Amino acid sequence: MNRDLQYSDARNQAIAHIGIAVSSSGKIREFLEEKGYVSDVIEDVIEQLTEEKYVDDARYARKILRARSGSKAEGRLKLQARLEAAGVAPDVISDVLSEPAYADENTIMEVIRDRFPASSFSTDPSETKRQLAKAIRYLESRGYSSSLALSSFRNLLNDVE
Repeated sequence: MNRDLQYSDARNQAIAHIGIAVSSSGKIREFLEEKGYVSDVIEDVIEQLTEEKYVDDARYARKILRARSGSKAEGRLKLQARLEAAGVAPDVISDVLSEPAYADENTIMEVIRDRFPASSFSTDPSETKRQLAKAIRYLESRGYSSSLALSSFRNLLNDVE
């Protein structure tokens, strides 16, 4: 198959794969590689689809990040891994995650307020300590450091007092 025909076929398959949604460059690259297209054709198709807004890594990344907000928020490292797995370009990941809205210090407070309201803690000090340890383990599983989790709970307590 000549290059122009291969390019046209690859472009049509990529557009059909994307449908009405937006996709990441990495996902389209992976899809076209699985279909057996050569790398220079793939890169040309991705470049064209990016110009036509079928492929938009920043928009795709923000869509994923919107889904990971509130009680579903995650730490920056976990979000970075999620975006890498979604095929978002590394420079776009860096740009998007550098926005203040995705700073761990901001997103952890959303999780704490949504998942651990003050009324959910016991008035018994030993039970509160156990609940706090469990909450910190949960936040660590979401990609936050234990020191940030602990300091966030301390700040929340200072705001209440």
